[in-house]
Amino acid sequence: MSVLGQKYRDFELLIGDETGAARALVTEIDDPRVDYRQNPERLGFSQNHRALLDRARGRYMAVLHDDDRWEPEFLGRLVEVLDDDPEIGLACCAVVLDRGRGGDHGERWPIALRAGRNDGLLEVLLGEEWFMLQGNAVWRRELWAGPARQWPELCCGDLQFFLSMAEAGWPVYYLDQVLMTYSMHLGQSGAWRGADSGLGVAEDVLAFWEGWLRGRLDAQVALTSLPRARWQLRRARALVLAGRTADARRAVAAAQALGGPGLPQLRRLRLAVALPNPVVRGAVAFKRAVDGLRSGRRR
Repeated sequence: MSVLGQKYRDFELLIGDETGAARALVTEIDDPRVDYRQNPERLGFSQNHRALLDRARGRYMAVLHDDDRWEPEFLGRLVEVLDDDPEIGLACCAVVLDRGRGGDHGERWPIALRAGRNDGLLEVLLGEEWFMLQGNAVWRRELWAGPARQWPELCCGDLQFFLSMAEAGWPVYYLDQVLMTYSMHLGQSGAWRGADSGLGVAEDVLAFWEGWLRGRLDAQVALTSLPRARWQLRRARALVLAGRTADARRAVAAAQALGGPGLPQLRRLRLAVALPNPVVRGAVAFKRAVDGLRSGRRR
């Protein structure tokens, strides 16, 4: 509904439904701009994106996941940026987070771009955390070609698109206005927490970088060292909570080798992998209980 409520009206809305759950709603809406297809079998994160974007006919493209939403001015403001400057490949906006707790409306997703035009994006992408989102961007269809379409079957597969765009030299425009809400919850494909405490996400990100960096210049590999070190620490934390202390110890060592001894959280995790696992799990459970009580009082 946030797409159909856009003030900019000249678009097609393609829906790739993995389960059939949206069919009744699409029938009820009965809008000729909606092109609905239920996938005959689950395609998964990467293949569903590729199938949808390959069907798109417009000069610009955008993706919105079914748990996120756009403000009514989203398309109009970002299309205007692309119309005004043919050199800009992608325009994106500021994002506010919705963690489902009712009090997060002022919390922004961190975006490592300055307001306005940004050139030389590749070094920024290599040296920063995973910060680019599909849902807050509109881009020229020319970007959807070649390596940009070769998403690996990982929850962070869209990194391939952004890195390919940067390697091709496309400038990016960042509009510092909140026009998108990004939902963070346990059921999403890239959930940072959940039953596995974020282990799957951390392993996907590390696997992506291992594949993408293979055969790259040493300088590019070096730029990713700190982000990869942080993901190793997240992986170590999840492994500790899963009782896989030996694997966690190796992840901590990998993080230190990549990021050096001054990494935040490194000392704490080195201590955690040295303690008996029941002690660590008990301490974490106690901290979560205290945090939950504090959060309840604030609400």
